[in-house]
Amino acid sequence: MDKAQIREKLFTHTISELQYLQKKDGLLSDFFEIFDSYINENGVRIYRYTFEKILKSAEEKQKERAAFIEGSQLLILKHARFSYTPFHTHDFIEMNYVYSGTINIIIDGNEITLKEGDFCILDTSVCHRILDTGEDDIMINFLMRKEYFSTQMLSRLASNNIITRFAVNALSKTQEHDRYLLFNTPNSEFLIDAIEGMLVNYYDPSFYSEDVTDAYMIIIFSELLKAFQKQQSSEHRKADQSYIGDILLFIEQNYQDCSLQQIADIFKFNPSYLSRFIKSQAGKSYVALVQELRLNNACILLKNTDTPIETISEQIGYRNVTFFYQKFKQAYDMTPHEYRMNVN
Repeated sequence: MDKAQIREKLFTHTISELQYLQKKDGLLSDFFEIFDSYINENGVRIYRYTFEKILKSAEEKQKERAAFIEGSQLLILKHARFSYTPFHTHDFIEMNYVYSGTINIIIDGNEITLKEGDFCILDTSVCHRILDTGEDDIMINFLMRKEYFSTQMLSRLASNNIITRFAVNALSKTQEHDRYLLFNTPNSEFLIDAIEGMLVNYYDPSFYSEDVTDAYMIIIFSELLKAFQKQQSSEHRKADQSYIGDILLFIEQNYQDCSLQQIADIFKFNPSYLSRFIKSQAGKSYVALVQELRLNNACILLKNTDTPIETISEQIGYRNVTFFYQKFKQAYDMTPHEYRMNVN
């Protein structure tokens, strides 16, 4: 299966979609009856979706891939067109991607319109429903166990660098507060390519498919973090405010030789205020952030190159190699030479 076949598959009517077209009322009750439900204070029935029951249903309907998805922490499903979903909550993280058309969702009483290229990540226990969809409305649902979302995705991304870690933390706080996140990524060929590649791998699995799927998810979340950063930066600029993400990005790109005074001049801050601003927003002082960046990059060079340690010290911004040795040993309880010997 290739990407052209995936595109054709997404727009081809599924059995469920054909059934919805015949029923005309957009609801197949036999699916929802497998879930528990309750009546809320407004007299509305709310279904409780569970990952286990949806996984079991998927295994029964997709017998050709049952062995691949059995026990999986991630399910990828196409939302059935010509239908709607009733109000429901779930015990998993749901990420919706609008591949084509427009999707209207009611989340906690607010109607939100998702357009082509939009993502919506819903936390557990968020009450929502998807309104009627039509022929051109193609939405991909990524259903993830909570531990998969937090350990496989966010924790791996957060370990990369300070700007990514900050974005992950900010994203997590936003999610905790709002319980859902919206991302707009129109015309992102890179993301579309990643999603279609992931679907090729998912619909036509092989022995390495699980690792490939995880890799594609890392790419997708990385792109969403970039979109989140750009959105936050844009909103701060409109409000005539400095965004800490822009400052952290500058530090990350210039950590070898930038000074607090230089950064203050560029972002039009008083140096003392900037120091306090960085500490309050990033949780670490400017000096600690720079040192972390230098030592992280030293580790990469020690692990992946034969560059002399004295040269590495200079490349990362330490002119005094003895001082570099001291800081490295304080951080890792071993010398740069010992680190290189242990990892290689």
